[in-house]
Order: sequence, then structure tokens, then C-alpha cells
Amino acid sequence: MFSLRTFAVAVAMVAAVGVAAGPAAAGTVCVGPQAGCFSQLQPAILAAHDGDTITVAPGTYAGGVTIDKSIRLQGSGAAQTVISGGGPVLTIGRATNPTDQTVSIDGLTITGGLNDSSPGDSVTFGGGVSILVAQLDQPPFNSTGATVSITNSVITGNTVTSHAVIPPGFCGPTFACGFNNGGGIANGGILTLTNSRVTNNTAGSTASLPSAASDVGSGGIANHFSATLIVRNSVISGNHATVNSPIANHADSGGIGSGGALDVQDSVISGNTVSYTGSLTTEAQAGLAGGINVDQGCPCFPQGASTIRHTVISGNTVTAANTNPDSTPSGFAGGLFVAVPLTLDHIALTDNSVQVSGAAFAGGDGGGMEIDAPVTMRDSLVARNRVSAQAPLGAIAFGGGIAMFGADLTLERTRVVANSATATSAPGPMPFGGVASAVGGGISNGALGIPAATLTLIDSVVNANRLSGSVGLPLQGGGVYTTNGLVRTHTVIAGNKPDNCFGC
Repeated sequence: MFSLRTFAVAVAMVAAVGVAAGPAAAGTVCVGPQAGCFSQLQPAILAAHDGDTITVAPGTYAGGVTIDKSIRLQGSGAAQTVISGGGPVLTIGRATNPTDQTVSIDGLTITGGLNDSSPGDSVTFGGGVSILVAQLDQPPFNSTGATVSITNSVITGNTVTSHAVIPPGFCGPTFACGFNNGGGIANGGILTLTNSRVTNNTAGSTASLPSAASDVGSGGIANHFSATLIVRNSVISGNHATVNSPIANHADSGGIGSGGALDVQDSVISGNTVSYTGSLTTEAQAGLAGGINVDQGCPCFPQGASTIRHTVISGNTVTAANTNPDSTPSGFAGGLFVAVPLTLDHIALTDNSVQVSGAAFAGGDGGGMEIDAPVTMRDSLVARNRVSAQAPLGAIAFGGGIAMFGADLTLERTRVVANSATATSAPGPMPFGGVASAVGGGISNGALGIPAATLTLIDSVVNANRLSGSVGLPLQGGGVYTTNGLVRTHTVIAGNKPDNCFGC
């Protein structure tokens, strides 16, 4: 006969089975000088289980650490807990179920990373933090890796470089090549960066450490093809993408280089630099995107949506120089380069610059930004950006504030003021089309024979922009230069020099 006692025993047995079969409770592992704690971070990670929290006491601890579990890494504050050294300092990823890995990092400084060998001697990603793609050497290539959040932290003083090159054949029949990306962070997963600073990181060469690479990018953060980068209330500042080697080809993305989905809000992207110095005669020969590069990445991956809102992009620079008289170096997009459809809302795009010099010819554009895909910009300021090009036989500078490259631009309630373009050279034709000149001090649309797009200005102001150049060089469109007319509603174009609008 079924009794109350039998029922109670059965319930107890079920409960016991349930407890035994359920997952282990999350635990805490400590790192620090206290009794019972690990003295360094890597042994603590080896002892931890998925779901655990690792607390790190004030102090400086060795980097070169791999995180291959879903854990929470809790420091004592970025001013007190430092993870230093290694190459990278932190590597996040695992071989089994990599897309299921979730890592949270809070209250740390990550510094002193020097990566010149991962994932290879001539192709390196991530000086401070490397979030691995899920697949690198087998299909599906470059699939999205771990989900990571970095909060209240500082990633500073890290370098990604290389000491070897890929022999001729891979990049061209006669050219060796090498690639360095992500001085501060290389993201192959889904990364959310909140209340943090990414500063003074380098991709490529430093004063004391020359890089063998031909192409470098993303001094601050590299966001890979299939990855997602979300930035909130953070500062990306003082980072550098620098190439200066016998095989130097191009440098890009001083602050952020994104080939995946990008969402930036309430942040500052400032004082980042791109520097290209070379002597080759190959076509690329360029420096671009001092602040942010929103690129199309690889066409084999669908490009995620990208937006930048309530953000300052200021004081970023691109410099490009080539000493070979058979070369025509170029520099563009001092603040922002756009190659995918993008919405810009409440942006201060200010005081960015492009400077290009060549032994014979040179070209520069987009002191503030260059757009190669449709852009809508609302309630924003484009001010005091500048582009200059200098070469003895011919130089062209255009789009001091904004350069349009065959892509539509709509400005709503936006001011384009006090931007400039300057060309210094002898007058004459340029080897890639057009003539030596300065055009579009504020906005250029269709310069250099580039197909013109639709420029729409609504409730906006284009004022106090200017052009300058050597004697005999054409100066056209101090405010706006367009070869496709202008759609204009309640907009003022006035006070620009030497003229307000060419082609309007």
C-alpha cells in the first residue's frame, strides 16, 4: 500500500538524483598573495571550471595567458590590477565548441604585450588581447569565436609586429609581404567594450622595433570579417598603425579597423595615427583611415550593420610618403573611411588631417572622411579637417571635410565648416587622371573623374571652408565641388574661399 512515508522517501530520492545530475555550482578562484590563492593567472584558469569567477588582487601579474573556458575575470580596478607581457597578453578561444565560450573581463589593465609570432611569424594579430576566430585553417574559415565583454579596463602599450615575411608568390610574383593587425585588440568573436580605454598601442613599427611587414592596420582594435564589435562609453586614443620597411605597401586604421559589424556609441576616437613610408612602385602605396575604417571586409562574409552615434572622432591623422619618382603615393580619410552603408548620428568629426608627399606625384583626400558607400549623417559637425598633397610634378587635394567616391551622401541638420584642401606642385596632368589642383574645400563629389553620386543637403550649413595651392593650380569649389549637381533644402552655402560652389 502506498503510504505518506513511501511518498516522502520517493521525493527525497528524486531530489537526490536531481542534485547529482545537475551542473556543478559556479565557484570562485582567487589570484593574489593571500593564503589559498594562486600567485599567477594562468594556473588559476587551469584550475577553474566553466562558469567560475577568478578574482585578481591588486598587483602586477604575468601575461601570455590563454583563456579557454567560460569565466569571469574580475580585477580590483584598472589602476590596481595589471596583467603585463606576453604576446598577446591574453588569448581568448578554445578548440572545442568555441562559439559557446563566454568571457567577462572587468577592472584590469592589459599592457606590455609584444606579439611577433601569433598566429605566424609573418602574419600577426593582437598585441594586448586576441579573441580567436572559431576556424582559421579549415572550413568554415574565420567563423565567429567567443563572446567577450571588457568593462572598466585599460588596454595600453601593446604592440603587434613581425620579424619575417611571406616570400614572393603569395602576394605577387616579385613581392614579399607580411601583415600586422590589432595592436591593442584583435577581435574574432563578439566583443562588447564598455567604460574602457584602448590607448597607445601599435600595429607595425615602433621607433625601437622595426617591422618586416608590408601591410599594417588597426593600431587600436581590429574587428575581423565575421566578428562584431560594440563600443560604449569608451576612449580609443593615441594608437598607431605604422609601416616603414623596404617592402612597405600600405597602412590603415589608426584607431579601429572593422571588416565585421560595428556599433559605436557615446565614445571618443582621437589622436590615432596612420603612417606609411615607402619606396616601392606598386599601386597601393597608401595610408588611410586615421580614426576608424569601416570596410567591407571579405565579400565571402555578409557585412553586419554598422552605426556610429554620439561620438567624437577628432585629431586623427594620416601621413603617406614615397621616395620613388615612379610612384604616386596617396593618403585619405583622416578621421573616417566608409566602405559599407553607414549611419552617423550626432558626430563631431573635427581636426582630422591627411598629409601626402611624393617624389614626383601625390594625391590626398577626405581630411574628415572618405565615403565609398552610402552615408546618412544627422545632427553632426564636420569642422577644421584638412588635406594637403605635395609633390614637384603634380599634386591633387580634394574633400577637405568630406570626399565622396561614387557613393551617395545625405547631410541633415549638419554643419560643414572651416575645412581645407591644399595642393603644392607644378600645374599639369596627374598619372591617374585629372590635373594637379585643389577642389572641394568642404565637400567634393566627382573629383578625379570618379563617378559622381547624389549629394543631398537638408537644413545644413557649409561655411568658411577654403582651398589653396601653388600658382597656376585650379582651385574649384571652396565650399562644395560637384559634377552631379546638388539636392539642397533649407541649406546655406556661404563664406567659402575662393568660391562657394562649383557645379551646383
